[in-house]
Amino acid sequence: MIRRPGHLADRTPPVGTPVPVEGLDLALAGRNVEAAGGSAERFAVSFAAGRAAGEGFDPIALAGIAGWRAGALGLRDDALGSIERAWSSGEGAAAAAALGMDAAHLGVFVERQRTDRYWWPGRREANGYVCAVGGFRGLGGAWTAPPADGRPLGVDGAFAVRTGARWWRIDADAWGSRLSPLDDEPDPGAAGAASVITFADSYLVWIHVAEPA
Repeated sequence: MIRRPGHLADRTPPVGTPVPVEGLDLALAGRNVEAAGGSAERFAVSFAAGRAAGEGFDPIALAGIAGWRAGALGLRDDALGSIERAWSSGEGAAAAAALGMDAAHLGVFVERQRTDRYWWPGRREANGYVCAVGGFRGLGGAWTAPPADGRPLGVDGAFAVRTGARWWRIDADAWGSRLSPLDDEPDPGAAGAASVITFADSYLVWIHVAEPA
């Protein structure tokens, strides 16, 4: 498994050559994706892959899909809506290409994401492992103390961990994650299919799904 923060779904570099699109500032969009916690590079090539697979696809919708795939968690709901509409209308090739998956997997992806935000076509081979979050600040990570006391918050995709005296909220899905400091210790919520795993000798937190599918 990866030893630095990141998603296992990103272990394969994206493929594509960015091309200009009239009326859309891709450089600005990439900077916005990066500011939202994603990768500007992955956004650019994911968008390019989507355009190559379907030039007639709405570029604004495609930018949202590519931004979500690049790790901008805040784009999740809008991107899923665009993907569902593309799939139901038979225009899923561009959306699938932007996500980096075979178009034949798009319908299953849409269905699974409705109830399982951590599902992606390669999860079975990963034995349920989704991502690593956090890391040592001295190496570009987020924390100066190892995380502990991981717990679900009872909100889909949300967990909490403690580093030293500080509590943090983790929000995540198949493509992205977000860390937010908390003012107080949160009450644990009901556990779901996914769990947060901490290690005594690591600054990383793992998000793991007990039943890979």
